[in-house]
Amino acid sequence: MRNRRLTFGWILALCFLSTVTFQRAAAQDTSTPDERAQWAEITRKLETAPLDEALNKQAEGAFKRVMDVHDFHVPLCGALFVEFNGMKYVYAHAITRQFMLASAAFMIENPDKASDNNAMNLAAVESTLKAYQAILQQKPDAKSKILDDLLKKQSQGKLQDAVQKQCH
Repeated sequence: MRNRRLTFGWILALCFLSTVTFQRAAAQDTSTPDERAQWAEITRKLETAPLDEALNKQAEGAFKRVMDVHDFHVPLCGALFVEFNGMKYVYAHAITRQFMLASAAFMIENPDKASDNNAMNLAAVESTLKAYQAILQQKPDAKSKILDDLLKKQSQGKLQDAVQKQCH
C-alpha cells in the first residue's frame, strides 16, 4: 500500500513537472509584441550599419527567434532566398539574414498589408539593397554581381517588376 502511494506520488510529480516544462516551452515558442517591434528596429538599424558587431549579435538573436517562434510565419520568396543564400559573397549570410528580417519587419510594420507578398518582397529587397550599399561604403571592394544587378534595376525603376517576376 505504501509503495502504491509512493509510486502514485512520483507519477503526480512527473505529470506536474511535464506540464510546467511544456508550458514554459510553449511560452518560449511564441513572440511578444515588444519582441516583434525589436526585430523591426534591428532590421532598420542593419540598413545603415550591417557590419556593426554588437548589432550583428542582436540580429543573429532576432533571426533565430523569427525562425523558432510558432506564432509568426514569414512567407519568404524562395527564389530570392535561395539566390541570396547561395551567393559566393563574403557577406552572403548578412544579406540573407537582412532579407528575412526585412520581410518580417514589413509584416510587423504593415499589419494591414501582411498578406501582400509582392509588397513584402519588394520592401525586403529594398532593405537588403540598403544594407548592401552600407557594406559598400565601408568595404568598396565587397561587390556582388547579383546585388549590383538589383541596384541597377532599382535605379532604372524596374525593381518591382524584377522582384515580382522572380517570386512568381
